[in-house]
Amino acid sequence: MSSSNFRKIRPSFGESSASASNPSQSTSESTGSDPRRPRGEKETPAESSSSSKRRRVPESVTRNACLNCKKARAKCDGNKPCKRCATRVETSDCIYEIHIKHAKEELVKQIKELRAKDHMTEQILQALSTNEKVPEILERLRNGETYDGIVEWLGRSPMADFETLSPRESHHSTYEPSDHEMSGVAASKPFWTKVTTETSILDHLFQLYFAWIHPVHTLFSEGRFADSYGRHSETYCSSVLVNSICALACSLHSTVDGDEVDYERLGTEFSEAARQSLQPDDTRLTTIQAFAVMHLVDCARGNALRATAYLKISTLSLPRASYQENDGFAESWKATVRGVRNLNIEWAQMTFQAPPIVESATDDSTEEADNNLDNGNWYPYKHAKEQPEPRRSLLATTNREKSKLNVILQDIATIIYSQRGSPVSARQFLYQYGRLRTWREELPDELADFEDSTRYALPHVLYLLVLHATAVVQLLRPLLDFDGFPSSLVEGPIWEHAQEGLRLLDQFYRPLYTFRYQPVLQMLAALQLTDIIARFFPEGAQGRSSKDGPEAIQFCMELLMESRIGFPVAGPLQEMLRRSAIEYAILLPRNLTELMLSPVPPQRVYGMDDFLGACTRPTYIQPVVEAHSRYSPSFSSDWLIEGPACGFRESTTGARRLKFPSAEERGAQSLMQIRNLLNSN
Repeated sequence: MSSSNFRKIRPSFGESSASASNPSQSTSESTGSDPRRPRGEKETPAESSSSSKRRRVPESVTRNACLNCKKARAKCDGNKPCKRCATRVETSDCIYEIHIKHAKEELVKQIKELRAKDHMTEQILQALSTNEKVPEILERLRNGETYDGIVEWLGRSPMADFETLSPRESHHSTYEPSDHEMSGVAASKPFWTKVTTETSILDHLFQLYFAWIHPVHTLFSEGRFADSYGRHSETYCSSVLVNSICALACSLHSTVDGDEVDYERLGTEFSEAARQSLQPDDTRLTTIQAFAVMHLVDCARGNALRATAYLKISTLSLPRASYQENDGFAESWKATVRGVRNLNIEWAQMTFQAPPIVESATDDSTEEADNNLDNGNWYPYKHAKEQPEPRRSLLATTNREKSKLNVILQDIATIIYSQRGSPVSARQFLYQYGRLRTWREELPDELADFEDSTRYALPHVLYLLVLHATAVVQLLRPLLDFDGFPSSLVEGPIWEHAQEGLRLLDQFYRPLYTFRYQPVLQMLAALQLTDIIARFFPEGAQGRSSKDGPEAIQFCMELLMESRIGFPVAGPLQEMLRRSAIEYAILLPRNLTELMLSPVPPQRVYGMDDFLGACTRPTYIQPVVEAHSRYSPSFSSDWLIEGPACGFRESTTGARRLKFPSAEERGAQSLMQIRNLLNSN
């Protein structure tokens, strides 16, 4: 379809009149008499003489005098030319300026009209771009139908609802800049937050959140949220949700030249504002979403115990959420339920506990709206001074596949960490391993195949794949030191998946995005994959591109160092890794002092409370003793019979697994390490 077929949709506006109306203010003719004098009382000669000397004023006086009268501080009648200028030939032309009050009112009126009409044309253009009712729209345009009439016919927001919308600015998220309003005049009023009214700051924080947090933890509908935000409507937006989003986004801000804002202080203020508004008995959907976002805020700041409580409140509140009679509630409800459920499972996976069952009527079938989400642009936004290239977000597909994976992860965690139920059999383990393998094999090509082109190596896709690799390692890890079990049968899959997870992070995530913006759960996953390699495969594999123990420790330390800039939780995680390296007799990085920072003064060293704040447990290491107690007595013998059919045979990876060293061996190796460090110069 050629562009000539389109009528010019964006309206043009004529210039407003340069002169303002000047209403005259009539006065009574000056007679020289005092209007306050009672009738019948005559003036004295002195009074008559005095009044005759008073300056006569024009019969009509305007508040907006011409420039000549203003300069002379004289009364002006408002005519053009005024009487004074007409009788004084030596003066310049009689010119009036528009009164500043009237000019402002006119500008505000024009701005509102422009915003409303701009919104309507964007609605029509969006419908045309998505091939929605194109012939009908063109026909209505040819017939001269008004824009608000066409927008209303499309079933979208009419002009009257957008009188106070803000200007459009790109917010570099999974949606096109023309889709949603997130910044500008509307945000400048202290409607949503009292922490700041700077629209540039709020817009920057929203862009960070919708670039790095929302695609990984999709806890609500971005479109519905953005629409309510722009309208000042509390249907899908609220002050507590805005403050919690901004609190988390402040952790993602990277300092650039010319920065004058203290984003660390802002983050604290946003967080406190959110906490003051959080009410556990508030059943609004936005409050449930805010509790989940605040879970992520506290995870990032090393307050995992409080974060767990927030997530529990959000989960328990879901069945009591207030239902709303509108078309968008089902979409928002589904996004929130799925997001909270996924967050519970992923958090439980990384902290080794059985996740709660989140009952819901939602499903993960493909819907028509998913195409719009997948085709929406995602931008690797970092700061306002750069304009990153957009990429297809694949958001709906990623979330749908993550939900499928999390169903498996929930079953695995329930089997391993539940305190009830019958003993776990080898067949159950093999069945779950088969489900994980099938999920990976059936993953859509657009998520799985990006080795030759990094265009679709999106951070939320990489997170999903690392999540899967970690799940396989966690499932099989307890078998490495289970008495009587032939551990060589599972060494190959464990080593391969641990290496695969670190490879995805090292070869794709780090060069494309750095670890500055990675989610906290990805830090825990990397830490656990590193621990497996350092503990059981410290010498790596000969002739293969892989990491040995010291290389894995170095890599993970660097990974946590980059994240520590905005996420304080990385500090105690580094300390736990350092202690594990010493325990496993792994040579620590030579630049360890550069990679690690001491705790914030006056604290001198990281302690138990810091470790509990990082992952709710004293260590990030998987608790295998409890898992062993859940295995059936015939677990090992059953595995020998059924395992080969599932691909479990003697390892052929070339990785040499070392037995865990004794206390004497660790002491001797630590002494050698100290001597090496002393002789390094």
